[in-house]
Amino acid sequence: MKARVGVVGGGTYGSVLINAYYGAHKRGEVDFVAVADLNPEILKKMETAYGLKGYTDYREMFDKEHLDAVAVMTPDFLHEEVVLEAAKRKIHILVQKPLSTDRGEGERMIQAAKDNHVMLYVDLHKRLDPAHIQLKNAIKSGKLGEIEYGYVCMEDKILVPTEWFKTWAKNSSPAWFIGIHFYDLIYWLLEEKPVRVYASGLKKKLVSMGIDSYDSLQSKFEFANGASITVDASWILPNSFSSIVNQQIRLVGTEGFQEVDSQDRGVVAAYNSDTYSHVVNPYGNIMVDDPVAGPVPTGYCIDSMLVFLKLVNRMLEGTKLEELSGLYPTGEDALVSTIMCQSAHESARTGKVVEIQY
Repeated sequence: MKARVGVVGGGTYGSVLINAYYGAHKRGEVDFVAVADLNPEILKKMETAYGLKGYTDYREMFDKEHLDAVAVMTPDFLHEEVVLEAAKRKIHILVQKPLSTDRGEGERMIQAAKDNHVMLYVDLHKRLDPAHIQLKNAIKSGKLGEIEYGYVCMEDKILVPTEWFKTWAKNSSPAWFIGIHFYDLIYWLLEEKPVRVYASGLKKKLVSMGIDSYDSLQSKFEFANGASITVDASWILPNSFSSIVNQQIRLVGTEGFQEVDSQDRGVVAAYNSDTYSHVVNPYGNIMVDDPVAGPVPTGYCIDSMLVFLKLVNRMLEGTKLEELSGLYPTGEDALVSTIMCQSAHESARTGKVVEIQY
């Protein structure tokens, strides 16, 4: 059986998922039937490009299309209402990271999925980066010994809050939008929750441009064994920077250390038509020619989205939700990084060390 699939939100990142799901549709893996978005121009574009039926009200889409699965691609702080409505209709759910920007909302979404026995899959795609998988294996095998400290940077160009998400950047932050990826990755790599955090943030550049959001947020997470990992998250890199995002992780242990440069993967291009060079991450998202579907995106960012569809198809074929435990990032998994991020913001606001309560 093939899942009937819809999407809520066809904006900047939603369009990436839609392109990936259309590839799965053309390969005969799912029936991708509809998209909901408040913007009629986006709906017209999706109908023209992909033949998708468009709805300005996602509830109408849920009621009319008899979906098996939906991908929720709305802004970070607008996930709860859509997730609760989908769960109520027994629709399996992929939601973009973070699960929520509020712990209480996250807990309600998790409970709704449990009550209605539907999958709540959170798209935490850094877990599928081959380099991160190798790093996790090195940690588990003991090659690094006991982790003592580490460092992460996750930085976006300033066009992200000022152009892509200008209307709602004030409701988010660089930690919520991109830092959350590595908050989750730290938890996934170490298989341990940090117990306290000290954070500080600056509001300068974006405020001067009329956007009340942090330029950057620096968070030091400490673990029960004394280890600490610092995460610098920002979204004010110059637009002349060579890629949308700059990202690295470095961990040091008693028996070794390892670094993963997730930005510089060795593919560089320069064109006379552009004012900067391009550093491409072929691991993450790159267009290829599929022999059946034609030009489609591939990479760990895309794989994370497609795994959800594969798991939904397995359930339609008779696999029980409980049998898929451990195969995907659940709402409970994602709630950890939500609590970490919310605690970091509390620390930055109060100037105090925050004991993290799960």
